Amino acid sequence: MRLVMILWCVAWAIPALAQSSVGVADFFLDPVGKPYFLLDDDRLVTANPLGANTYSWYDSSLGSPDYVDVTNPFQILVYYRDYGTVVVLDRTLSELDRLDLFGNPAIEQPGVIARSYDNGIWVFDNWAYRLLRLDDRGQVDQQTNNLRLQLDEPGEPTALFVDRNTVMLYFPDVGRLAVFTNYGQFRRWIELPDAESVSWNAPRLLGTGSTGNWIWQPGQLAVTPLDGLPETLAAERRIRVGPGGYLSAEPSTLGLRLTEFAEKN
Repeated sequence: MRLVMILWCVAWAIPALAQSSVGVADFFLDPVGKPYFLLDDDRLVTANPLGANTYSWYDSSLGSPDYVDVTNPFQILVYYRDYGTVVVLDRTLSELDRLDLFGNPAIEQPGVIARSYDNGIWVFDNWAYRLLRLDDRGQVDQQTNNLRLQLDEPGEPTALFVDRNTVMLYFPDVGRLAVFTNYGQFRRWIELPDAESVSWNAPRLLGTGSTGNWIWQPGQLAVTPLDGLPETLAAERRIRVGPGGYLSAEPSTLGLRLTEFAEKN
């Protein structure tokens, strides 16, 4: 399994060997493991398997995206929260459509979003304090009641994660994760230790920081503490976790580097 994982990471880097002098701010993986990179100059790029050039997306009028979702590589979501705009891209990072969340009469103040398990879009309305699900036309086909009493209003969530039967809202100010079913029914709170960085790579949520590291997956009632990260990851800006180890960006090749989990004696 280790050898397969290493070759998998290298294989995606080969088509993108045209070197980049721009740093990688973040990266995302689609369901087959293909990486997409958000660069420091706000470009979203990915390898073109047919040549040395990369596919690229950038809109100077919108600036830096707040959220990128590649769970459906044929309909990639790029969200600009200040503008309430969701840009939908195809697998070559060409624009397919735009959704104006500010213009949707059912949404009063759009906050965090995420792709739903069945190709819709979950949106958290910060003003109405509820979850709404939009269909592929941008129409609300599902919504919760006001969640203030149920959640005791812990502030505004800063991230929304989705994994098949589970929808999760992350509230870093109170160190908690609100877990819902994919029908928007609240299930439980998950207590999260302090973390300087939290990253989601379905179905794994990774928290890292100077006070410790942990991992959590849907279905678990508590996080699993991790040993210290390998020294090679100390300077990494973004780390995600896969089934075989930690994944980080390789900026010079626009590829991924795998750092395997330590052996347990």
